Amino acid sequence: MFSLRRKGDYRLQLTRTLKRPGQYRVDLYLFTPYEGRFSEWTLSEQQFFFNSLEHRFRLLGQLDKSRTSKVGSSFALLSPHYEIRYGSWLFQYRASMDHLRQQIQEAELANEPVKRALRLIQNFAQRLRKSNPEQSSHLRYFRLVDVYFSWHAEQFLLECMTMDGFSELEQALRDAISEFLQQEHRYRREMKYVPDFRGTPTRIWNRMSLYLRLLEFPVVLRSKVIELGSGTRKLVKAGSTMLIMSLFTYFLFNARASSQQLSLALLLAIALTYALRDLLRDDMITRITSWLRKGRPRWKVRLLMPYTNKLLALQNVWLDYRKLPDLPHRILEHSKTWATNEERQVICFRSVLNLDKAALVQNQIQERLSLDCEELCSMIQAARNRVFMWADEGDPASPVEAHPIDKQHDYDLLLVSSEVSQGYSSAQRWRLRLGTAGIVKCESKKTPWPSPEEQQKKRGPGRQGNP
Repeated sequence: MFSLRRKGDYRLQLTRTLKRPGQYRVDLYLFTPYEGRFSEWTLSEQQFFFNSLEHRFRLLGQLDKSRTSKVGSSFALLSPHYEIRYGSWLFQYRASMDHLRQQIQEAELANEPVKRALRLIQNFAQRLRKSNPEQSSHLRYFRLVDVYFSWHAEQFLLECMTMDGFSELEQALRDAISEFLQQEHRYRREMKYVPDFRGTPTRIWNRMSLYLRLLEFPVVLRSKVIELGSGTRKLVKAGSTMLIMSLFTYFLFNARASSQQLSLALLLAIALTYALRDLLRDDMITRITSWLRKGRPRWKVRLLMPYTNKLLALQNVWLDYRKLPDLPHRILEHSKTWATNEERQVICFRSVLNLDKAALVQNQIQERLSLDCEELCSMIQAARNRVFMWADEGDPASPVEAHPIDKQHDYDLLLVSSEVSQGYSSAQRWRLRLGTAGIVKCESKKTPWPSPEEQQKKRGPGRQGNP
């Protein structure tokens, strides 16, 4: 199952952890509103794939019970294993802190989540700083991790201090936060980290963003995207050219044989034929190519190990726009209660990942699917309408207030995930409300989906394949 988190005003991030080799399939359906008039003319499939979708994979390191037995092993002291180890620690810590931040933002500031956050920060600081590397390359990476962690922890605690309700927390907890922040300032002076924290807020933010990109390098799998279908398109293009020119040559010879001379009407017919060919050729090639490649993947992605470029996994990706009646039967069957308009465009994304056993020998894999809604929000036309209401609804003598209206669109996001070897799938659904300034609301919805037992019973004994 995927967990969803909001990242800023426009981005949603879906994550899960892959712990064993096999074939993993993800089907994502984004149901656009009918009034949005979404089509491939407003945002092409290729633009949506490269600009609004990001499907990445990251190394997470070993489980805690396995990591303790490998702390003193030789492989952890060599590059790139050292960078992968410390980088995976940092991003596991960031994932936990992001989860706590989301909990705090969705509810009132309370003692328990702040205590857990402070305890997580202190434990990670102790774990990170208990050993100091000796090699120069390791020392540079350790310094980046340490500086970024110090800044990230400080930002989290300072953000909590600015929230309403911080003064109502336990006095011991507030004292512990102040003591940790003072201790971090002393530690920065001792380690000579102070220059990294100097400058304007924008400069410090950009510097830490650069550090984060450098820290991500050893743990993010390299993606080599290969677009499929170029050979088919070339063959269709050559075949259409051969057919059109053969017909044109046949017509030209017959006309020349009958009249024995070139007339003005014949020249105009030749010019019209060329114009018609140029007008229809691209659309014809695109439609024939799409028909021939129907059901086949659009892109193939090779996932490579950082530094060594060792192939760890292969991924096939599909992306197309469909109307509601064109969706698979199982999606129509379980979405008919909330998706009824047949004119709605549905963005269909599918990923089939073949994960090799070698990728999980020393690591787990975090799958991260990010959806950027900025392009979708830009399609919403800003409204200048206002609603006028009494300041006190029960008192007509009260002043009149004008409330501006923010036009919003509702999207439905359906995610169906499965591991092919298990023989069943699971579904998750969210309702997205988008405005001109970003995501207004994101809430989870229940989806009627058959249980694993019902899916196995429907498939019959001994049958396997794509669920």
